[in-house]
Amino acid sequence: MIGLLQNSQMYNNDLRAMLMAFYPGVKISEKDFDRTKDGVDKVLDFILVAHYKDSQTTLYIVKDCEIKKDNDEASIEKYINECSTSNSTASIEDSIIIQGEYQDKEIFRNKLKLASYELISKKASKKLPWGCLTGVRPTKIAMKQLNENKTFEEAVDNYIKVYDTSMRKAKLATTVAVNESRLVSAIDFEKDYCLYIGIPFCPSRCLYCSFTSYPIGTYKDKADAYIEKLCEELKFIKEAYKTQKLAAIYVGGGTPTAISAEQLEMLLKQICDLFDVSKILEFTVESGRPDSITMDKLKVMKKYNVGRISINPQTMNDETLKVIGRAHNSEQTRQAFAMAREAGFDNINMDLIAGLPGENIDSMKYTLSEIEKLSPESITVHSLAIKRAANLKQQMGEYGSEINQDMDAMLDMVSDLASKLSMEPYYLYRQKNIGGNLENVGYAKNGKECLYNILIMEEMTDIVAAGAGASTKLTFHKENRVERIENCKSVDDYIGRFEEMLERKKNGFKNFDI
Repeated sequence: MIGLLQNSQMYNNDLRAMLMAFYPGVKISEKDFDRTKDGVDKVLDFILVAHYKDSQTTLYIVKDCEIKKDNDEASIEKYINECSTSNSTASIEDSIIIQGEYQDKEIFRNKLKLASYELISKKASKKLPWGCLTGVRPTKIAMKQLNENKTFEEAVDNYIKVYDTSMRKAKLATTVAVNESRLVSAIDFEKDYCLYIGIPFCPSRCLYCSFTSYPIGTYKDKADAYIEKLCEELKFIKEAYKTQKLAAIYVGGGTPTAISAEQLEMLLKQICDLFDVSKILEFTVESGRPDSITMDKLKVMKKYNVGRISINPQTMNDETLKVIGRAHNSEQTRQAFAMAREAGFDNINMDLIAGLPGENIDSMKYTLSEIEKLSPESITVHSLAIKRAANLKQQMGEYGSEINQDMDAMLDMVSDLASKLSMEPYYLYRQKNIGGNLENVGYAKNGKECLYNILIMEEMTDIVAAGAGASTKLTFHKENRVERIENCKSVDDYIGRFEEMLERKKNGFKNFDI
């Protein structure tokens, strides 16, 4: 357990994010530093103390901590003085001073993040590839630089000098920014929108999954009712957005192909009846699980002009697939891919996860050798994140020691294969609780990128979402803000409270004449 003691909460999220980047999964306590409370030994590894003053802030690493303190300036001042005395059980291990007015957040925030990174990096005896960057979208920095007519090299240099990133991450972020800019150049951010359609069913629940997902075996009898309500919601969206232009459709989940071919056809027919898919830029169905893909479902998707699909093995190692709860093996992935090619699909994405329980560099090497043989048009690689709602979080005692920490090397291996297959990185984002503060990246051959992935991650257009657990994101560019409209997460609530969700959208779509 690590302590965090501050006399202001202004930068609480930033300091917590920095600590979690170095110590993923470690509990951070902000109020109780008494190691013997309730008779339980609660020894803190150390306390990060932030003592903010008007013109000078000091960060401390305090070790051998056992004193319960309040988070105010007077008690922190007293605490630091006590730590400096020879008879104190706690002592100051290291410190760093930051000059400047801490209340000037625009200027001070980056100074604090870099200083805390340097201090904790020294304590942990390691550096992070992304340096002091902890945000979800590190590519925004390069986008800003390029929009200010900086060169590629200048944008890369800015990452290294200002944020202490590695050269490889700096080049990755800048390359993604260049490709993003090219791909969204034809988008009208005020008039265009994307449609997300959620199918919350899966053959089984994966160990690491935190999404809205229900086993199709249990919910099979409710799938028809769900699809019927989903089609109704699409009618409402079509009417509400009749003055706007649909740019892309993304059917995700869950696993969209977990439903039957007949149910899938019912949904896709409704989509094509309502929206002119011949004029949109892309139509994706995230088929996902290889064990849910059949030739009749692939033919249905081709019939209704689906242009891009995903077949997601996550790994090609069968033992790992068993551990993570995937109800398929690597041979089924190969068979599903071959069927998709036979059905005429020439834009197939494959998702992989770096750092799965029990996997190492050799495991990733084997997976990539098998993916190379299949030669998909795009690869999306995710760094394993230990999410609160996932079963993996509850079973860390069983699997924690097996989760490999060579994830960054694995990511580099994926990057190298992507380059070999003539793919470039085109979108990138990060999540909380990724070990090493790493990233998720999409690589694609030229012309095979997923525009929807960029638009939802960069919040450039409205993303109107239908289905259980779906979240609509409305963009207000002039006000630099995003509003969300959430649907009920459970299938039963989605069906039973359907009118309530339409009312939420009516209230949110107040700019339109409904």
